[in-house]
Amino acid sequence: MPSSVGKKKGRGRGRPANDHLRGDIALLRAGQTAFARHGFEGASLRKIAAVAGVDPGLASHHFGSKEALWEAVIDRLAESLNPAIEELIQLRRDVHVPIKQRLGQALRQLVSLNCDEPDLGMFISRIGAESGEKLDLLIERFLRPYHDAFKPLLVEAMKKKAIPKQPVEVMYCMLTYAVSMTVSYRHILETFGEPVRDTEKLKAAITECMFATFIGDTP
Repeated sequence: MPSSVGKKKGRGRGRPANDHLRGDIALLRAGQTAFARHGFEGASLRKIAAVAGVDPGLASHHFGSKEALWEAVIDRLAESLNPAIEELIQLRRDVHVPIKQRLGQALRQLVSLNCDEPDLGMFISRIGAESGEKLDLLIERFLRPYHDAFKPLLVEAMKKKAIPKQPVEVMYCMLTYAVSMTVSYRHILETFGEPVRDTEKLKAAITECMFATFIGDTP
């Protein structure tokens, strides 16, 4: 399926380029939040435009349809992963560094990625529930590239007995989903008296738990 990025209509006469860019970014962020909270079917271009603070006509001007906006949201998420994937690949190559230390850095990265995109877990959960082509696209462009970069570190850690041997795919899913869901649904933590509004404190708490649970160490 071709990417929607780069297929937007030309800028209208008299429309400032920076306003065009700001509207584009605002719509992508508002779209991601809307799809995370309401799913694809439950979101509408009009409501997304309202949250983004732009005229509904601008949403059509930028993307043409809700489907195209959804694909652009996936593309933005995928592009944002590129530096993280490159770092994971480098961690796999740094064999002179103990694997436990490299895996620890990968865990820190995982936590930071999710804290930077706090509705990511909810977004994945919603699309996963809908399944079909949208889930396939999410897996192809976003979930699988990160999985394929992260998994070899887990495999190496098990081979070198830095962590107990266990079903690697299950462990990977537990790692990634535990972080993403905890961040996305952090408001539930508040109902049990856990202060989570401070992102840095939340990041530190999740990192501490991940180290203790999955690699038996401290950050």
